[in-house]
Amino acid sequence: MASYLNVRCCRHGRKCSITAARQWAFESKEQFRILFLDKRNQIIADEVQQKGTVDHTPVYVREVVKRALDLSATAIVLVHNHPSGDPTPSRADIEMTKPIVAAAKPLGVVVHDHIIVGKQGHPSFRGLGLI
Repeated sequence: MASYLNVRCCRHGRKCSITAARQWAFESKEQFRILFLDKRNQIIADEVQQKGTVDHTPVYVREVVKRALDLSATAIVLVHNHPSGDPTPSRADIEMTKPIVAAAKPLGVVVHDHIIVGKQGHPSFRGLGLI
């Protein structure tokens, strides 16, 4: 796991929390990461899936789910940064997350959370009731 990202998931994966070092919140371009977890919620891999522009990162549902299956992950945590500093989920963030959750579920992969890292904090989609 990268030194600047620390994630703790409870035993049953119902609640995840994340702490990111300030340097990731201050990146100049968006990055979309995925934390792949095993059935005990231990991290199998922490990978940058996509790098984007100052306000957008393309995310492909097929690639997210494919990689989870390749790693035999039973759960994932989606994480991306907002270079603007405002970690408030955008409509595009919310709409992008829904098909990932829907595609992963029937294949036995649970999306525990989607967390946005910004200079002003790191809200959780699960905590906001968006997942």
